[in-house]
Amino acid sequence: MITMRLLLWSLLVAAAGGLAWGVGWIGSFQAWLAGLARQPGVREAFADPEYGRIDALTLLLSFFLLTPIGALVLAIVMVFVLIAVALLFEPALRTLKVPDWVAVPVVLAGSGCVAWAASGLWLPQSLQILGLVVRAWSVYFSGTPAPK
Repeated sequence: MITMRLLLWSLLVAAAGGLAWGVGWIGSFQAWLAGLARQPGVREAFADPEYGRIDALTLLLSFFLLTPIGALVLAIVMVFVLIAVALLFEPALRTLKVPDWVAVPVVLAGSGCVAWAASGLWLPQSLQILGLVVRAWSVYFSGTPAPK
């Protein structure tokens, strides 16, 4: 049963990727990433002719090794926060005679709204880091540091 689900999900992902390629979304995504690498704060990164590629490799290794650990910690914290908020929100739903399962979608929607409202706090830094990763990728795999 698990292999059938895996096959189905693999086919869906492959179909979505093929559709995105055919429509031309992949090219616009690559252009967006290239624009992130040309940001003013990122454009000068890894420009040293001697150590630029080494610094780029260090950033790539750090990013790809530490990001899953950070995502796991964030997911665990998010689960505890969602449980706490759902437990606090559930008595209010009981007084309204709403089923208990309604608390989870309401709390998830509220969390999404809070993340969207606070996007000014975390989105610029995330795009800066993504720009640095794209710049490091292009510098390391092109062989020479790109000009400023």
